[in-house]
Amino acid sequence: MSSYDVLVVGAGIGGLCAAARLSKLGHQVAVFEHHVRPGGYATNFPRPGKYEFDVSLHAMGSLNEGEICYEIFSKCGIMNRITPVTKEHPYTVVWEGKKITIPQNPEDYLALLQDLFPQEKESLTQLFADLYAFNKEMQFLQDASIPKLEKQEQSLIKAPLFIQWSQMTTAEVMKQYVKDEELISFFTLLWPYYGLPPQKLSAHYFFVPWLGYHLEGTYYIKGGAQAIADALTAVIQEHGGKVYLRHEVTEIIVADGRATGIKTKKGEIFEGKWIISNASPHMTFSKLMREEEIDTSYREGYEKLEIGPSVTQLYLGLKEDPAKYHLVDEDIVFVKEKDPSKDYQYLKNGDYQKANFGITNYYKLDPELSPNGKPVIVTAFIDFIENWPEDKAAYKKRKEEVTQYLLSQLEAHYPGITRSIEVLELGTPRTMQKYTKNPAGAVYGFAQTVEQSGLHRLARKTPLDQLSLVGAWTRPGGGYQGAAASGASEAEKIHKKLSHLIGK
Repeated sequence: MSSYDVLVVGAGIGGLCAAARLSKLGHQVAVFEHHVRPGGYATNFPRPGKYEFDVSLHAMGSLNEGEICYEIFSKCGIMNRITPVTKEHPYTVVWEGKKITIPQNPEDYLALLQDLFPQEKESLTQLFADLYAFNKEMQFLQDASIPKLEKQEQSLIKAPLFIQWSQMTTAEVMKQYVKDEELISFFTLLWPYYGLPPQKLSAHYFFVPWLGYHLEGTYYIKGGAQAIADALTAVIQEHGGKVYLRHEVTEIIVADGRATGIKTKKGEIFEGKWIISNASPHMTFSKLMREEEIDTSYREGYEKLEIGPSVTQLYLGLKEDPAKYHLVDEDIVFVKEKDPSKDYQYLKNGDYQKANFGITNYYKLDPELSPNGKPVIVTAFIDFIENWPEDKAAYKKRKEEVTQYLLSQLEAHYPGITRSIEVLELGTPRTMQKYTKNPAGAVYGFAQTVEQSGLHRLARKTPLDQLSLVGAWTRPGGGYQGAAASGASEAEKIHKKLSHLIGK
């Protein structure tokens, strides 16, 4: 029987960040992952012909010194191991048949919006002024040199927008400034990155990354999402820890109301002073533990929470540079339905032909992503597992239909490009569920509504002693920044508790 200070179930970004930080703080850590690569959604996968596809990363913000992702990755020991690549533009949109490139610089973006919506010129000026103010408030709240008590005492004065917006949807905040519904739709076009239309999406989950993109720069990571996961894995290993791949955890061992170890599918048992689960709470408490080991009210509490959407993505390996077919943008959104609530409903109903979709041109982001040096692109839209039948024959038929639809859209916008396709692979919500074991193939954890955000989101602390949760399902939320923050923050708390235990 092997023994470690900390055992981590699942090698997603939350679990890896927690493990890397704890390793750097001097703890012996072991991570267990059922898949062949670490990373969860933050991974790449190969296909014949030496093609390599990035599963999920489009862009990251806050990677400059002093900014939140930079600080998290530095504490986890990887900022000097990864190479951020500045994107030319945050994204491009095809709106009313016209291609519009969204500027990186916020002043340029404001000018663009005022040109498109001149009737809202003054309102937009005020919105941007308050976005700058909101950013300063966040800097105050994130400043580690300011004591926690001082922040609490001064937050009403120094962070009024942050507090007010925490109880509002994205659309509610926008409507405080502008009246034009089309402007709101245009401004919030990236809502699928966070899983809900602005009418439902917590304002914090939209505006925090928005500020990261426009005030701090938008980046891709050279080598894709896998480069982040591999860097974290290397830190863990270099500090004496282990990352066990192809090791599926089948049980979290509980004794006297405390989590004391894990058991793998191979029958191996590992002991730990603390257990971290990067799995969903549904997996953690309903599959890895016996019913009597967790309080019924706690289980009923998270089972009532709304689960966020999944995604469908068509991964394409090409023979030629997509620029030959005039696909020159890094990320582009094609708008068929301006109303985000209708767009969301179309996707929920599986009416993909009526819904918006996006294309990520990874060859433009990182020409060396595939070992063969050939281009890869991905078309994507948010999706729901209910749209995909469990019956194998029906599922296969549905995959063929959706693949052909996406190829027809690609060909319509970039004539001739489909002749360049060498490899294609469609990933559906059932694919996401298979590889991550997330219920419904969820990619953002619980839906990021106001009611499930901030202090309302599932806490990392659990009713069971010596067991913590990290990742998209817990505070602060989904996405790379949210998952990384959850892992790094919980690592600091566990370090203090373990130091106290050892001190005894």
